[in-house]
Amino acid sequence: MKIGIIGGGAIGLLLAAYLSDEHKVTVYTRRSIQAQRLMREGLRFVKRGETKRISLQAMPFTNAHIHDDLVFVTVKQYDIAAIIHRQNQFDHVETVVFLQNGMGHVKWLSSFTKQNVIVGTVEHGALKHDDHTVEHTGIGKIVLASFHGTFGQAAMLAKENIHDFPFEIASDWESVLVKKLTVNAVINPLTALLRVKNGELLKVKPYYEMMTLLFSELKQVLPIEDEQAAWNHIVNVCEKTADNYSSMFMDISQRRKTEIDAILGYVLEKGKELGVALPISRFLFAAIKGMEEGGAKHG
Repeated sequence: MKIGIIGGGAIGLLLAAYLSDEHKVTVYTRRSIQAQRLMREGLRFVKRGETKRISLQAMPFTNAHIHDDLVFVTVKQYDIAAIIHRQNQFDHVETVVFLQNGMGHVKWLSSFTKQNVIVGTVEHGALKHDDHTVEHTGIGKIVLASFHGTFGQAAMLAKENIHDFPFEIASDWESVLVKKLTVNAVINPLTALLRVKNGELLKVKPYYEMMTLLFSELKQVLPIEDEQAAWNHIVNVCEKTADNYSSMFMDISQRRKTEIDAILGYVLEKGKELGVALPISRFLFAAIKGMEEGGAKHG
């Protein structure tokens, strides 16, 4: 199968590393220099201390003629609009999979009328060391759910049972995204503000209390079906990724824009719609926006 991956970040490169074994993979990057380096030097994949070099195709996304059977969109939430405005480049694509944090991108997806559209969540830990090096820092799974149309070629990935990189099919796209949003909304802003690894939220009692207070707000505005199960999942993610820094922590420390608008920004929008005041969420949202603008840096 021909698979396209739009986005040369940590998740995009991790996907490329695993899917290249059985499929013809092309990575579409924002910067031409990254595509050139991937073509010239290959993708360096680090796992459990061992490094493997993988050959693949790469090219800049701008003006690319995409003819892949299946395309993963792995760019950050704030770059989705640029992808949507170039959706004519997807005319020959059967199935598009969107893998973003938060739920801010959902409003755009109906514009893809010619393709099967799938949304998904990533529960792996990945660290991009440079333009052509990615490390698998935490083994999890990718959950896919149909937004409209069928699963198309994506269904094959679940059947392949890729070692350390499983795909799981779910029936309800909204519950899949809400589950991930709840995790991101609790862990990401707190770790970014407190400048700690994920596991510290469980170890330090006041941090744990902050988690519970924030979760108590989220469950007022998000359609969380089983609150105890949702809380247990948050704790489980913290435990499994205890030694990892969240993506929002990394964005702040490297002076990059975060996805706070698509995560807590989305939560605050729901609160406004429902007439529910969310003071803790609003405080955290403002804090992260301030750190973005101030160019805060870890250490």
